[in-house]
Amino acid sequence: MPDLPTILLIFGGAFLLVVITRRTIRKQKARAGTPAKPLQPQVPAVKPKMTQEQFNKAWKNLSYLMLLAGVGNLYVAYTAVGDALQSTINTETIIRYSDAVFAVAAAVLAVVVFASPRKKWVFAYLIITVIPIMFFMSTGHYTDAIVHLFPLILVYFVVQPVWSFIKE
Repeated sequence: MPDLPTILLIFGGAFLLVVITRRTIRKQKARAGTPAKPLQPQVPAVKPKMTQEQFNKAWKNLSYLMLLAGVGNLYVAYTAVGDALQSTINTETIIRYSDAVFAVAAAVLAVVVFASPRKKWVFAYLIITVIPIMFFMSTGHYTDAIVHLFPLILVYFVVQPVWSFIKE
């Protein structure tokens, strides 16, 4: 660890650099004779409203990815039940069966979101998907938690472009 004089020398050099830089900037502004222009607040660009027909077309194109996320959740349930059947009855089995239950519930919610796009169904899907991720992270099953993120990311890419137009 450096001794006190070295630390003070480094701090003093940095402080001197800041002071000299500020003084130079002030001299340049005074020499120019015009004060710096205040920043004008920028008006945020107004998004054009999407018509119902445009929303329906966009949702028709994107919603099939929701079904793909549902299929991904069913695959997670399939592998969880397979792992649970191969292991002896212990905490690992309980973890796998609970994972299967949440995965099937997420698959059902993915189909519901596909059929009727509502924000409350998307939030329900989010909650049902995040609970096993947090559970796996807390029990040390990090790979399983990462695998559960893929359907959630897929749903994000489906919902993000049309989120402001989905009904409450």
